[in-house]
Amino acid sequence: MRPIDLFDDYLDGKLNAGDAKEFEARLNSDSEFATAFEQHKDLIAALNKSEKRNAFKNKLKAIHTQAFGNDAKIISINKEEGFVKRYGKTVLVAASTAAIVVLSTIAAVSPGVKQTSNEITELGLTLKASSDAIVEGIKEGSQKPLPAPANLEGSAFALNNKGYIITSSHMVNGADSVFVQNGSLERTLTEVVLIDPKLDIAILKIIDSKVVKAWDVPFTFSEKPTDIGEKVYTLGYPRKDVVYGEGSLSSLSGYYNDTTMYQISIPVNPGNSGGPLLNDQGNVIGVIRGKITGADATGFAIKSNEIFKSIATLTVDSIKTALLNQPKKQTLKGLKRTEQIKRINPYVFNVMVYKKD
Repeated sequence: MRPIDLFDDYLDGKLNAGDAKEFEARLNSDSEFATAFEQHKDLIAALNKSEKRNAFKNKLKAIHTQAFGNDAKIISINKEEGFVKRYGKTVLVAASTAAIVVLSTIAAVSPGVKQTSNEITELGLTLKASSDAIVEGIKEGSQKPLPAPANLEGSAFALNNKGYIITSSHMVNGADSVFVQNGSLERTLTEVVLIDPKLDIAILKIIDSKVVKAWDVPFTFSEKPTDIGEKVYTLGYPRKDVVYGEGSLSSLSGYYNDTTMYQISIPVNPGNSGGPLLNDQGNVIGVIRGKITGADATGFAIKSNEIFKSIATLTVDSIKTALLNQPKKQTLKGLKRTEQIKRINPYVFNVMVYKKD
């Protein structure tokens, strides 16, 4: 929902009690949001005032025409001002403030993590980011090609035992090639099977079937409702090594009441995008999408049921069946968190995206 729609719904009394309370709390805690709301109220007041003024003028004109005919000239005592001149500043300030709120408040983890560390800088940031670039820079007599740095890096995790992997669609848009790796898997090439930019998910498949022959994914996607306050955790690649984060589910909706997402009290950073959100039992309940700029320990994750709704829209039945084919058993329930993580780690990946110049 756009900010202006949310403002209008509040002013018109269309928000339910819970949403209205959340809206008012946001006004008290977010000065930019409150300023945008006040400017929007000023704009609505100016529009209403202008509408009433025009209606009154039209009524006077009708009376004048009835009394003196259509040919009688009307001479205004005061110089007429147009709406733009009269209210232009109010409109401009309201529009610009609302735009600032939208642009500055939400910052997706979406760009992935750009290669800026000392280690990667040494490898050369300016190399052509394509599958051909991987073989560039090979030293004479070397046994293996020296990989070029990727344009973007992020996170992903296994969808099932068939080699399908889920990540964020913004990571792979315009990609020339996409590789995945982790502590158990050497860099391997994938192909993009599905992109849903609206939900911001993408499904990849590992091309080499030998790589996934022995896969035994220990988790499944939860289909049960999740409650506020439930303990949750994440695994992802904001760095070269996998990073663990824990917290709780703080809302059953995302930013501006987006019901396709959860809000979580976990710090997420560039590179976490596309990683799993898991509950205490080790079931996947979502995919990390983004965070609020300037807000600590606040993130958003796409709900697992929304992901399967997207998959269900596929027209190729063979791929749809393969994607919906979840592991038959979940082997993490009742295990200590450390043991859960050990079993999950081989199926959480660092995604490396190469794009053409």
